[in-house]
Amino acid sequence: MNRKVILLFALILLGALILGCAQQEKKPEAKPKTTPTPKKTEVPKAGKTPTPAKTVTPKPETTPKKVESKGPVVECTVCHTKASEYKPHVEGGQLCGNCHGWDPHKIHVGPGTINIDCQVCHGSPNNIHIPKPLEKGRTVCENCHAYPDPTKPSYGNLVNIHLPRGKYCTTCHGTDIGALHKAANKFVEQEQ
Repeated sequence: MNRKVILLFALILLGALILGCAQQEKKPEAKPKTTPTPKKTEVPKAGKTPTPAKTVTPKPETTPKKVESKGPVVECTVCHTKASEYKPHVEGGQLCGNCHGWDPHKIHVGPGTINIDCQVCHGSPNNIHIPKPLEKGRTVCENCHAYPDPTKPSYGNLVNIHLPRGKYCTTCHGTDIGALHKAANKFVEQEQ
């Protein structure tokens, strides 16, 4: 009788743990797109030359991509407490381009981007430079993207770059937890 109670209690505890670890992924709120105000031109009065109208170039806002959740998001860090120390995550700067592309201008400048000012990366007009990686063997991407200050170095730690911004482990690793763990076990077996 005592074993049955312990087994029942363990199953209830396991079920609560699994349900407690799952949560719905938050969907980003879409910002309304702004349309530029058309230029106004003055109609010249008799004997006067027209004054050019001041034009304001609107800065494009980023339009977040709508991400639909395909089910609950499991908080991987409940079990994987040292995920930010895993070598592939720590040295993740080599993977940036796989998802984001390697042309920093297409990622950072222009419509559909965060449209940062050139001076953030290249310095002031009297001291222009091309950014170089902070350390040998790293990428220039790792010079930035820390959280909460994205202008500070992240050193390519993928967990610290993505989790605070709502990009969960499932974004890169998928949602098939069984297959993930099976693949991880094979990887560990190969390393031994």
